[in-house]
Amino acid sequence: MKIQNIEINNIKPYKNNPRKISQKSIDMVAQSIKEFGYQQPIVVDKDNIIVVGHTRHQASLKLGLTHVPVVMGDFTEEQAKAYRIADNRINEETGWDSKALQEELNALMDLDMDLNLTGFSSEELDQLFAKQEIEIEPYIPENDMIDNQQHDLNDVRMIQLFYPPEDEQRFRSIIEKVREETNATNISEAVMLCVLNEEKRIKD
Repeated sequence: MKIQNIEINNIKPYKNNPRKISQKSIDMVAQSIKEFGYQQPIVVDKDNIIVVGHTRHQASLKLGLTHVPVVMGDFTEEQAKAYRIADNRINEETGWDSKALQEELNALMDLDMDLNLTGFSSEELDQLFAKQEIEIEPYIPENDMIDNQQHDLNDVRMIQLFYPPEDEQRFRSIIEKVREETNATNISEAVMLCVLNEEKRIKD
């Protein structure tokens, strides 16, 4: 497979492309190319008409790229038509292993990686983490304080559970006030105190 860089203006979208391309998908691919570089070339036929990679092409135009990597496939006209449809159809059959996905996202959080670079929106990430089982031991008074390392939740994970990333500062501000008033030593302890106080208020 020979990859070559050619001028983007020489690449021609297929006029009857059956796949609808949303602006959201273009923005996501543009963000990916900007962060990770061009890792997957556009596939064209002998006339530089796109066979696979219309979204990458539009994302490249959005980024203002002048040259992009392409692979020129040796297709008949019939093969090119079939491959366009097959490539998109096959992608529809793939899904996610939820447990493995959550483990990978958790690993990225531990590395302080911006999870929005994965292509998931803040709302989608909230839903994914809401499904994750997180066991929290009941709060124990200060005299019998549990080991902080064993029971402290990852700060970023806790924020993801309650607020989208853009509201992180608001979350931290509220939690800091709770910690000041209660002498809580960490975020998870402060959250548990809030939950216990609310439970007591409801019972009363």
